[in-house]
Amino acid sequence: MIKTPYGFLILLSILFLDSPLQARQNSLSGGLVTGIDFSETKYIDIDNELSSSRNSSKQKLSIGPIIIFNSKSRKDQITARYNPSYTHDVKLNNNNWEHDFFLTANRHFTQRLQLNLSEKFIYSDDPSLIASDDNNASYRKDRKRYWTNDFSLGTSYAYGRTNTVEAGYYNRILRNDYTGIGGYEDYDRHIADLSLIHHINPFWNITLATSYTRGLFDPPSQPLVDSVIEGFESISPGITDDTDTTNLSNNLSEYRADVELKHLFSKRKSVQLRYEFSRTDYDAILRNNTYLHNLTIGAEYQYSPRLSLSFGGGPSYENTDTFDPNWNYNAHLNIQYDVDRHSKISTYIDKGYDQENFSYDNTTLGRNQGLTGFWNAKLSFSHALLDNLTTQIFISYREETQENVLYGVISSVENGTDFENTDREAFREESVFNRNIYQAGGTLKYTFQQFWTTSLSYNYRNQNSDLINDSFDEHRVYLTLAVQKELLRW
Repeated sequence: MIKTPYGFLILLSILFLDSPLQARQNSLSGGLVTGIDFSETKYIDIDNELSSSRNSSKQKLSIGPIIIFNSKSRKDQITARYNPSYTHDVKLNNNNWEHDFFLTANRHFTQRLQLNLSEKFIYSDDPSLIASDDNNASYRKDRKRYWTNDFSLGTSYAYGRTNTVEAGYYNRILRNDYTGIGGYEDYDRHIADLSLIHHINPFWNITLATSYTRGLFDPPSQPLVDSVIEGFESISPGITDDTDTTNLSNNLSEYRADVELKHLFSKRKSVQLRYEFSRTDYDAILRNNTYLHNLTIGAEYQYSPRLSLSFGGGPSYENTDTFDPNWNYNAHLNIQYDVDRHSKISTYIDKGYDQENFSYDNTTLGRNQGLTGFWNAKLSFSHALLDNLTTQIFISYREETQENVLYGVISSVENGTDFENTDREAFREESVFNRNIYQAGGTLKYTFQQFWTTSLSYNYRNQNSDLINDSFDEHRVYLTLAVQKELLRW
């Protein structure tokens, strides 16, 4: 079950084959972390009534050591942190060992050339430990157990005074303890990227970025494939003639490219013109290939030392195979305000399209995979009550409309839809479902006696969805107490 982090072997060969005469500074820190985790999920059925059949709750106690090793020299640095913990669920009366390992390192081969490496391994049922990105927007309900390994290796080269070229590789492996019907799907994700930041002159700069992603998933079940093929053939006869329908996969390729041209009027004012392209190609016809284009004109303005804002918008164009293309728009607004030295308020609103392919709570039916139109709004506030007592609170809303061919076929089959008399755009409407997500929460953190830290977090989520067993109320309270200090230095 537990995978040995392979980045550590690479690290040994890259970082520690250094001159023995080069001075290094090493330190070893240790401590103890304890936690109490309460969560409760109540599902809501299609009649907007509470449904107790899928309700779940967790009352988990955890305790474990934390070990941190740091070593640095003039040319390189490595930091490794490991926090295993023994957990006991009072509600379910079961015990588990959980693991949280993180390693990061960098090395300067020359003043201009740098190499960076990171490794993160998690074995847990806590979704907040998974590194977030654009494809991880949803909270993992049911708290199913998983392990994931994230590895990245990147290099950067600086030329001129302010110009940089970067290239890298990223890999994520996700494995779940339960992947049956309704369970979460495993995948391997490989990303290769290349970017350039070039300052044409003191007032103009350009940023270029491109990436290729390969996703490898578990194959779908044959009964599911058969029902989807039947639906496709009814809508478009002959579409599967050149396809081996007994060996279909969920594998895919993503292509992304961004170009941004930025003009600085002053240190406080700038405008940008940005173009984003993304394309998703699926190996099989279980999903339709999608192309996205976004053009955005934006601005950033530092109104005062305390207030800054950025905003922008523009047209968006999406084209999904077999369907008519659509025009829409993208927009964003971000405001940061420092009320005083101890308090900050920020708000963020954005709207647009994205292709969600790697949600960590995706199921065998691909219920969180497809073209997604969304808009988000979030308001957060942080305040230092005392020098060693801080608080953060937030409230957010997300509305998303996801297009999923599998959902459309399965829903149509269940409803007895006459495929032969249904045109493609009407079927597309059947393939769209909506989801509204409300979240609120906060964290209170207190540091005392120099080495001790305690924090109390609360998170509430209300989700309303067109999907069955996808609407719920969820509460989570998490209390931790930790002690950590340096043990050795040499």
